[in-house]
Amino acid sequence: MKTPDKKLNRLASEKSPYLLQHSTNPVDWFPWSEEAFAKAKSENKIIFLSIGYATCHWCHVMEKESFENETTAEVLNRDYVSIKVDREERPDVDRIYMDALHAMGQQGGWPLNMFLTPEGKPITGGTYFPPAPKYGRKSFTDVLGILTGLWKDKKEELLEASEDLTKHLKESEETRALADTSGLPSPGPEVFENGFLLYDRLYDPDYAGFKSNSVNKFPPSMGLSFLLRYHKSTGEPKALEMVEETLTAMKKGGIYDQIGGGLCRYSTDHHWLVPHFEKMLYDNSLFLEALVECYQAVGEEKYKAYAYDVIEYLHRDMRLQGGGIASAEDADSEGEEGLFYLWTKEEIREVCGQDSSLLDEFWNITEKGNFEERNILHESFRMNFSRLHGLEPSELEEIVSRNRKKLLEKRSSRIRPLRDDKILFSWNCLYIKALTKAAMAFGDGDLLREAEETYKFLENNLIREDGRLLRRFREGEARFLAYSTDYAEFVLASLYLFQAGKGFRYLENAIRYTGEAIRLFRSPSGVFFDSGIDGETLLRRTVDGYDGVEPSANSSFATAFVLLSKLGVVDSEKYLQYADSIFSYFKPEMETYPMNYPYMLSALWLRKSPGRELAVVYSSQEELLPIWKGVGSLFLPETVLVWANDKEAEENGEKFLLLKNRNSGGGVKAYVCVGFHCELPVSDWSSLREKLIED
Repeated sequence: MKTPDKKLNRLASEKSPYLLQHSTNPVDWFPWSEEAFAKAKSENKIIFLSIGYATCHWCHVMEKESFENETTAEVLNRDYVSIKVDREERPDVDRIYMDALHAMGQQGGWPLNMFLTPEGKPITGGTYFPPAPKYGRKSFTDVLGILTGLWKDKKEELLEASEDLTKHLKESEETRALADTSGLPSPGPEVFENGFLLYDRLYDPDYAGFKSNSVNKFPPSMGLSFLLRYHKSTGEPKALEMVEETLTAMKKGGIYDQIGGGLCRYSTDHHWLVPHFEKMLYDNSLFLEALVECYQAVGEEKYKAYAYDVIEYLHRDMRLQGGGIASAEDADSEGEEGLFYLWTKEEIREVCGQDSSLLDEFWNITEKGNFEERNILHESFRMNFSRLHGLEPSELEEIVSRNRKKLLEKRSSRIRPLRDDKILFSWNCLYIKALTKAAMAFGDGDLLREAEETYKFLENNLIREDGRLLRRFREGEARFLAYSTDYAEFVLASLYLFQAGKGFRYLENAIRYTGEAIRLFRSPSGVFFDSGIDGETLLRRTVDGYDGVEPSANSSFATAFVLLSKLGVVDSEKYLQYADSIFSYFKPEMETYPMNYPYMLSALWLRKSPGRELAVVYSSQEELLPIWKGVGSLFLPETVLVWANDKEAEENGEKFLLLKNRNSGGGVKAYVCVGFHCELPVSDWSSLREKLIED
């Protein structure tokens, strides 16, 4: 990452892989710091703020073209104070300036390059700037020259415009968040049908997925989870069809790494063929959870196989010593996008031998290739390949599996893309949630142990002595105050592990950190700010409900509050009020474009669902196991789960309504309840299953 014969700049002392990528640039970079702003003020210079992340393709392009260029660096060093920010470490900074760019009428993306006053107020900006005029854009050096001239000749006008923009950004969000919105209604049940109809309207009948973007196709995993819930409550067959077809299309498409496993960031076409090759932990975690839920809903073994393939990739390539999970893998290797993942027909023949003709057809491999004269491997997702070739499915599976291993071994000799090995709190929690759900669905105790190992890694490395969560861990350093999304996902990860039967300490953690989150992040309107009251003072405190590439903090908190309420813990009514405050705040957005809020829709669905409680009290793990595996295999998104041995039931009975006066009678007793009114207990899986699958 560092080149010994190049002079190091200030970024060399940082831990972020993204900042370290720029540590040998001739640009006199600062990290985000008081020192940088003080220099800009004392020297009366514009700040050039460049935000990106380690696996960002166009960030690499602009670095090579501009930030490694001595002439461009000379201009920046003379006329500007330059700051580099890793957006994954500082999502609060990224969100403010991305919103500023949108307010200017520009499309966002990364790298995000903004020009600021010495006080940090936005003047103008953009994303990628080319080194010479092209794509209808001025060159980067032209932009630098124009702004330097304007700062010299029309400084007051720039300051006035930046002040107006800053005021707009602050008032448009903080004013609403600081208002008392108690008593406002939450969205009605029609929002679920509206959400379904919008998904249905944008569904791609040819290649599955949703045409919500004119060019690209993004993994809609949170939307698929909502559609599964909609199908469960309405029986609408189209909802389930969209889920199954989209999961299968993604898994068989070029967006999925057919040799090593793992989902790429997005497809650059509507066919799921040519991906943006970077792999992100959050995408794979959400995809895994959707696969597991689909398996629970329909019982088809292929979704279980798909899920294990994602898990195998993450554990092989992304799991770090101690149980933390790395953030991402780059799209580029050897300076070329996707090179690591591409194959020629000749390479397939050399590795696969007599199987190569069959595999050429299976993975759509040609001499010409489909990307840069090479092949992105993909299946034709609606084809029954084994039937077409007179093979038993197990025969085809054996051939593919055998050759995948050989191709993976061959590929391992190539130069790998960069792995961004920083450990982010919320992203690891997303994986804990998905892995815990997989463990229950598949009755796999090993997966549950691995989920706990990652959870313990976070506890041991990213919680300060005073209990404050931190955002990022890398190379022994924990840094940056955690954001509301980190707290929200930690609470949910705790609740998932508790509902998987791993003990009351997880419930205690959920309650404790919910209280801390309310203290640090909750606004007078009831929604949660991204940053805490103890965080750095920036231009504004942002609020987010949009479920973009990962669930928003507010969506996850709403889910957690509803779960805590339905579990019947102390202050359960208060938790329900907290959830309703979030739903009320985002009611206009959810009703206008529900596809932007799929995780929040699922939380609201849980809130509106009559729901059930299942309390299982047992004397021994051995007798419990058949019921634990059986319950896990079913899709029960409306049901909260409590598992307790006799001692735990006795200790928690007074503060936990579901366990009051419950005991196992020396075996297992399962209580199915609605609104905490419980039927007579049953002691075997067959009887319990009948109760759970009743409509």
